[in-house]
Amino acid sequence: MNQIAVGYQAICKQLKLTTLPHFRESYIAMHGRGKTMIENHHEIHIYPKTYALQNPLDLLENLEFALKHEGMNLEIIKHFFQNTNKNQITNHIKKQPTGIYSRKIWYLYEFLMQEKLELPDCKKIKYVELLDKNLYFTSNGKKSSRHGINDNLLGNRDYCPFVRRTTELDKFIHRRLDNEAKNIVNKYDASLISRACNYLYTKETMSSFEIEKEKPNKSRIARFISLLQQAGRIDQLSKNMLIELQNSIVDPRFCDSNYRTSQNYVGENIRPGFSRIHYISPKPTDVPELMQGLFDTLTRMEASQINPVIISACIAFGFVFIHPFEDGNGRIHRFLIHQILSKTGFSPKDIIIPVSAIMLKNNYEYDATLESFSNPLLSVLTEYDLSDEGVMNVEQDSKIYYQYLDFTRITVYLFQCIHDAIHEYMEQEIIFLLNYDKTKNAIQAIVDMPDKDIDLLIKLVTQNHGELAKKKRNDYFSQLNDHEIKSLVACVKRNMMAS
Repeated sequence: MNQIAVGYQAICKQLKLTTLPHFRESYIAMHGRGKTMIENHHEIHIYPKTYALQNPLDLLENLEFALKHEGMNLEIIKHFFQNTNKNQITNHIKKQPTGIYSRKIWYLYEFLMQEKLELPDCKKIKYVELLDKNLYFTSNGKKSSRHGINDNLLGNRDYCPFVRRTTELDKFIHRRLDNEAKNIVNKYDASLISRACNYLYTKETMSSFEIEKEKPNKSRIARFISLLQQAGRIDQLSKNMLIELQNSIVDPRFCDSNYRTSQNYVGENIRPGFSRIHYISPKPTDVPELMQGLFDTLTRMEASQINPVIISACIAFGFVFIHPFEDGNGRIHRFLIHQILSKTGFSPKDIIIPVSAIMLKNNYEYDATLESFSNPLLSVLTEYDLSDEGVMNVEQDSKIYYQYLDFTRITVYLFQCIHDAIHEYMEQEIIFLLNYDKTKNAIQAIVDMPDKDIDLLIKLVTQNHGELAKKKRNDYFSQLNDHEIKSLVACVKRNMMAS
């Protein structure tokens, strides 16, 4: 064998663990130099022999290697603790009780297992950050004097997202997309911005429903627009607030009064008696704890002034993965993006960044982002029964799969959506309105027509690639002569259709 698995990979192999894949694998090469390979967001690191462990079969040595070189994976670490005698862990820590990685293992055991090890508290010692700030986005933290550890995780034991610092994310953060949006708004007259807002709120609403392949009536559209306009005024998310929100956006017949009590999944019938499963939600008994963890994590991230886009990714996508209601989860998930961006002041005041419009336009990328979690999930969540009536029962413990996710890829995706929404929709809609007003004024200088006729002319010419169809002219503009028509069409083309 030329390479030996080390770190998390070795732990999973030796204990035969079924876990979601960690973002990187590590191996020790018996010969030659080390190298790194990255493909489809997955890293493989080959280390030279100088990194070899004293005992490759010692799982605690492998855990220390993982914490030192591979980042944090609470799912694998918790499985490791559940499958390892706690006396073994205690004795390992006793060998170097003040060592950085001994203290991290000690803290993580008591944090995840909610059980104290028989070890005396640390004497006065320099605190160590649980997560490396150079590798992860972290909270302000909470100090544990017993372990000499500053717990700077973004969340808690019930729900804890991870976002790694990458070149892509650093670039987005340094761009200050919030300032780009505000600068666009500040360039134009307030009345023009107000008109643009009406379109953007409607565009966002229709896009959010269309993603779900729903055709709402005018009443539901108006209600959702009103909710979006009030999103930034919601001070704190809570169970009752989300239930009220769910009741406001779904068909009244499918309103929930609590979190769901049945197993939820996303699938399609291929033929009678055979379904293709695309996603399986947490068990209904696990939802309350996951949702409380999500609320607590939101509070912790906001208090630490984490970048609002990172908060939105971890909370809004975490919400849709938990899927706490029978219906409306997708729309609430996208609503939460706006609620967080608005409340934190990222979005310009009273203006929406139409993220759903970008998600709908590039629906393949949106699906691929959701599948970056759902596909690995379905490879480990395999023990379930589906009745002929479509009722699912999950037969394995699955809560841990939803608790400690890496949201790095999802955060990059959301940043890109926000960037595109600002420049493709926000700015372009304002420019469209400017050109529209310019066109109307120019048309009125040629022929003093009623506004409704001008609006119709612009619509017909732009929809027909810069021409006014003969039938449309005869039906609606028969009173105008050939010269006037030619001048008006040219005016529309010049102002509304110039590339």
